[in-house]
Amino acid sequence: MKLCLICNFQTATDGQDICPRDGSSMVTVGEDPLLGLVVEGRYRIESVIGQGSAGTVYKAIQELIGREVAIKVLHDYLVSDEEFIKRFRQEAKASSRLSHPNIITIYDFGVLPKTGRPYIAMDLLRGTPLSEMIADRGYLPMDEAIPILSQVCAALAEAHRQGVVHRDVKPENIVLVERSGQKMFPIVVDFGIARLVQEESDVAKITRTGTVCGSPTYMSPEQCTSSKVDHRSDIYSVGIVIYETLTGTVPFMSDELAKVMAMHLTDPPTPINKVRPDLQFPEMLERVVSKALSKSPDDRFQDMDDLASAITEAAKQPTPNPLAVSQPLPVLQPGPLAASEDIGLTVQRHKTQEVDKDSREFIQPKPNTKDLATRALEELQQRSSGEYTELTPAQIKTTSAQQRQTAPKHTSPKHSSQPVYKSAPKGIGVDIGGILRIGVPVLLGLVLVTVALFYANGAMSSKVTPVRKPQTIADAENLIKNGKEDEAIPIIEFIKKDAKGKLPKSQMDKINSLYLKVAKAYAGDERYSEAITMLNKIPPKTSDAKEIKKLLRQYRRAQQDGVKKK
Repeated sequence: MKLCLICNFQTATDGQDICPRDGSSMVTVGEDPLLGLVVEGRYRIESVIGQGSAGTVYKAIQELIGREVAIKVLHDYLVSDEEFIKRFRQEAKASSRLSHPNIITIYDFGVLPKTGRPYIAMDLLRGTPLSEMIADRGYLPMDEAIPILSQVCAALAEAHRQGVVHRDVKPENIVLVERSGQKMFPIVVDFGIARLVQEESDVAKITRTGTVCGSPTYMSPEQCTSSKVDHRSDIYSVGIVIYETLTGTVPFMSDELAKVMAMHLTDPPTPINKVRPDLQFPEMLERVVSKALSKSPDDRFQDMDDLASAITEAAKQPTPNPLAVSQPLPVLQPGPLAASEDIGLTVQRHKTQEVDKDSREFIQPKPNTKDLATRALEELQQRSSGEYTELTPAQIKTTSAQQRQTAPKHTSPKHSSQPVYKSAPKGIGVDIGGILRIGVPVLLGLVLVTVALFYANGAMSSKVTPVRKPQTIADAENLIKNGKEDEAIPIIEFIKKDAKGKLPKSQMDKINSLYLKVAKAYAGDERYSEAITMLNKIPPKTSDAKEIKKLLRQYRRAQQDGVKKK
C-alpha cells in the first residue's frame, strides 16, 4: 500500500508514486486490511481519504450503481468502548435525519463484519476544508466569507430544528465544493458528537459526566465546563469560525488547551478591527461577532437564522475610512515657495521627525489658495527686483523729460491704423522698459496663480502614484538588502501591474521570494500585520508553501499577543 506522509492519503494502487492531492512522493507501507474489502456486499473500499480523532475515512464504490462514496470507519482501538460506539451510531442516526443542501448526505450505516467496527456511508466531497483555505490565504475577504458563513448558519439552523446540535463546529468540518454555480459552496460535515436534544434519556446514558466533547479552540463556555448544552453552543462556535475566517486568527489561543478553555470562560474577545487594523470591518459586524461570542447563552443570538441575517446585514454597512495608504509616500524636496517661515518649518519638521514605523496613516493638508497666490506674486516681485534697477520717482521724472526732449515730433493721422494712446499722467512718461519690467512678472504671476488655484481645488488627481526609476526587480532587491523594504514594495507592485499578469515564471518566483524576505523583515520589526499581508501576496502553491504556512501561524499568534499586551 502507498501512503502520503504529508496528507495521509493511502491507496492500494502499487503504481501510484505521486500523491494526487498535494503532489508529494508516496511511500510503501503495510497494507490496510480494509483496502479492497467489500462492505456488506455493497461498498468496495479503494483508498484512504483521511483520518480524524474518531475514525478513518475511505473512498469506496457502491458497486450496484457505480457511485463513489465516502465511508467513515471507527478506529479499532475504540471498539471496546461501548459508549463511544453508541455515540458513533448516534452520528449516523442524527445526520440521516437531516436534509439540507449545505449538510452532507448520509446513505447508509452499519457494522463491519468480523471486526465489529461501525461505519457510515456518505456523499464523497471533492473540495477544500475551510481550515485549509484560511491557512493558504491567511483570511477570506468579506465578500467571499459572508455568503459562505450565512449558508453554514442556514445548515445548522435546519439541524437545530430537527433537534440536532453539532457540538463540533470548526473550519475543518466545513468543506468548500463547487456546486450550483458557486465555486465555494459550503457543506457542513461530521456530526460525530452531535447530541439529539429531544432524546434526553438516551443522551444521559451516552455522555459520561465530566467528558468534554469538541475541539477546545472552538468550544463554548458551557462545553468547557461540561454543562448542559443546547443549540446556542453552536452559535458560539460559529462566532469563532466567523472571527477566524475574517481575521485569520482565533480569539483565544494558547499552547495549553486548559488555558484556552479558561479563556473561553473569562476572557473577552479582542474586537476584530483591533486584531486586524489593516482590514477595516463595519462596526455593526464587529458588534455581531462580539454578541455571538457572549459568555452567557442568554446574551447570544437565540437562533442561527438571526445570526445569519445579522452578519448579512452588517456586511452591507459602510466600513470606517482611516485614510490609510498601503504604500509609503515619497519625500518631496521643498520648492522655492517653501522659503516662507511657516511652510519652511513644516518641511523641516517632516525631514527631522521620526515617523512611527507601524503607522500607515498620512493626511495631506489642503494648501491655502490665497497664501500660495500671494507668495507667488511676492516671490516674482523679489526676483524682478534682483534683475532690474528700480527707479525712484525723481529718476522717472528726469528720464521722462529727457525722452520728451529727444523724441521726434510727429502727428498721428486722423484715420491711422495705429492705436492712439491717451497721454500719461503729468510727470510720468511712457517707458517701454518699465512696462516690460512690470508686465512680464505680473503675467508670469498670473500663470502661477492659475496653477496654484488648479492644484488647490483638487483638479489634479490625488491618486497619482509616484514612479521611482529605475524600476527593476534587481533595484527592489537592492533596496531590501539595504533595509529599505518600504521603498521596494511600490516598485514590485508597479512591475506586477505593468506586466498585467504576464511576468515569466522566473520573475514571479523572484518576486515571491522578495515578498518572503520583506515579511521576515517586517516581523523582525514587530510589524506583524504588514508581514502577514506580504505572505498573503504569495500564491499558495509555491516551493515555500510549508514555510509560509508556518510563518503565518507564528505571526498571527505574535500579532494577537501584541494586541493583548496593549
